[in-house]
Amino acid sequence: MNKKNWLTLFLACTIALTSFNSCKKSNDEDSNTDNGPTEWVKASAFDGDPRSAAAFFSIGDNGFITTGLLKTNERVKDTWVFDSKASTWSKKGDFPGSARNAAVGFSINGVGYVGTGYDGKDALKDFYKVDASGNWDPTPIAPLPGEARFGAVAFSLGGFGYVGLGSTKAEKTLKDFYKYDPVANTWTAVSTTFENKRVNAFAFVIGNKAYVGGGFDNNAFPEDFYSFDGSKWEKLGNIKTDDIDVTRQSASAFTVGQTGFVVGGRKSSILNTVWRYNPSNDTWESKHQAFQGSAREGAAAFSVNGKGYVTTGANGSFRFDDNWVFTPVR
Repeated sequence: MNKKNWLTLFLACTIALTSFNSCKKSNDEDSNTDNGPTEWVKASAFDGDPRSAAAFFSIGDNGFITTGLLKTNERVKDTWVFDSKASTWSKKGDFPGSARNAAVGFSINGVGYVGTGYDGKDALKDFYKVDASGNWDPTPIAPLPGEARFGAVAFSLGGFGYVGLGSTKAEKTLKDFYKYDPVANTWTAVSTTFENKRVNAFAFVIGNKAYVGGGFDNNAFPEDFYSFDGSKWEKLGNIKTDDIDVTRQSASAFTVGQTGFVVGGRKSSILNTVWRYNPSNDTWESKHQAFQGSAREGAAAFSVNGKGYVTTGANGSFRFDDNWVFTPVR
């Protein structure tokens, strides 16, 4: 073959190889592109200072956020209410207790309850209540029994409030739980069967059961996951298998319909993944659109009128004040 023919063959092969690589790159890019419907959209931004580790709960159409940690490491106690119908924020009276972060909140019959947390020096166990208008009762309710703590979980179930887990100031993680009776203003211990203690776990309620998992303990991320019906705990399938990994700490959790959602949190890095739990068959799936704001931990989260909301939170030293609403359509 003469020199001219060799040159022609070389050019043809080069063009073919370039075309193949170009197609391959395009296909790879398409495989990493989320072409599904949008599920996360921005709602009205939080009007308070950007913060993380705030306490939160919902009453009716409204979400409440109070306390938290600013970028300056200042702990605050201002209270804000988000009107989901008007998509507006309004500032209410300050939380009556000391400024703190990593506190918990829950609501029962139109009344919110906030307590525990860390004030920069000590873990706390005091609790206060606020009505649906955002007016705080400055008189504390009965304090949480057991050890003072921060990074606990809380939920309401069957007309009672429940608070448990967390960490002491000495970084002793806990696995105890307590039930609050709002009529008698009393707490009673609830026995647990957790394999692991944990701090910064997640919890959500679906129907007549609460679900608790995640968190951090002994320099590891617990894989056990439980349901609670108000009288007994049931161990469910682990949240880490060959196919799933919902282990993390400081994640956001909320309920939409008959399913629970766990968003973001932290492991070796800050996460933006969304996992959905189906209690009917004890399964997790990750088919939903990833969180569209910056990845974060320690965000406030609540569900109102069939939608989930995630606002505030932290990524390293950065604090957020954006507010995102999630409508599952996948």
